[in-house]
Amino acid sequence: MDEELEFKPFHDSYKLITFALSIGMIYPNPKTEKWRLASIPLLVATIAPLAIFVFIDMYRCWMIKDIVNIIRHSTVMGPFLGGFFKMILMYHKRIQAKQILDEINRDHLMFNDFAEKYKNIARSWIRNSQIYSERGWVITVTGCVMTFPVMAIVLNVYNFAFKSEPEKYMIHDLEKPFSESEARFESPYFECMFMYMFYASILYVVNFIGYDGFFGLSINHACMKMDLYCTALEDAMRNDDEVCGRVVAVIKEQCRMFRYVDLIQDTFNIWLGIIFIATMIQICTCLYHITEGYGFDLRYMIFVTGAVIHIYLPCRYAAKLKALSLDTACRFYSCGWERVEDQRVRKMVSFMIARAQVPNEITAFNMMAFDMELFLSILQSSYSMFTLLRS
Repeated sequence: MDEELEFKPFHDSYKLITFALSIGMIYPNPKTEKWRLASIPLLVATIAPLAIFVFIDMYRCWMIKDIVNIIRHSTVMGPFLGGFFKMILMYHKRIQAKQILDEINRDHLMFNDFAEKYKNIARSWIRNSQIYSERGWVITVTGCVMTFPVMAIVLNVYNFAFKSEPEKYMIHDLEKPFSESEARFESPYFECMFMYMFYASILYVVNFIGYDGFFGLSINHACMKMDLYCTALEDAMRNDDEVCGRVVAVIKEQCRMFRYVDLIQDTFNIWLGIIFIATMIQICTCLYHITEGYGFDLRYMIFVTGAVIHIYLPCRYAAKLKALSLDTACRFYSCGWERVEDQRVRKMVSFMIARAQVPNEITAFNMMAFDMELFLSILQSSYSMFTLLRS
């Protein structure tokens, strides 16, 4: 039956994000709760040896005052380990996340019975989400992370094909614990570690595509809900029949949207607070590694670009939600209420305008509002930390 519907559930509308959520053990499906609860510790256990090797090397670097390599390790491993925190956090917030999915699925099902005018609005927003919040985000994350293994593969192939004494390149250069520096290139250790790091890169991509992409899709859906009920109110004022009933229906949708945004806030506010702090540090450390490390490194240049995009998008989504929520007050006021003589309708519209003048905001730790001003503040703070570190 779903094949006959134009507007399909979340898992059919956004297949790439759904796949990443499922592989990353964070898709909020009640039927898989026990499986996810068992699988998350297993996934963490599979990357524990790599994390231990990195921490051992960071300790070695600390003992010899090698700050550049400490920063190099922390720049990559910090977000990587944060991906597994997302699994735990999403499991903790699985009820709220499931309610977000249920609301999206409920709306998509309703769109199939809407008039063509409203379907066009829904199509536009869903297409925008599929292009930017899904495919665009998948390309961004994959490009930033997979640069490391792809460049390592290309350099290894080139060296072994065209050089008499080829050098070996790891995905992330890491000393073999308690061994000489060159021991990391010995077989079969090098080959095993290369494949192990490639596996870690895949997990890296999956964790960032699913969770962060889900946030963007959720915000875009809230914006679509606002656009739809504003249009519904404008049409209600042009219709002489059942104006009061139509306005009541718009009020109900407005209240549903408020509850929906509260769910997004409850589900993602801890994560937003963490990336607010972590991204500032990551941008700073990436810049330091590029300028103070062992020459220009294209991988880290791409990585710092990805870090900027990673904090830009939540700020952009939250700013768009805030701007559209304020714009609804203007659209309510301009809907043509003055042509309606029913005082009940006029009073309802006045209350709707008053409520819409309080913007919907997404905050980190329920304190810091995410918007473009915060994004600029993060960049300024990162650069200040970078100049302090250089000095």
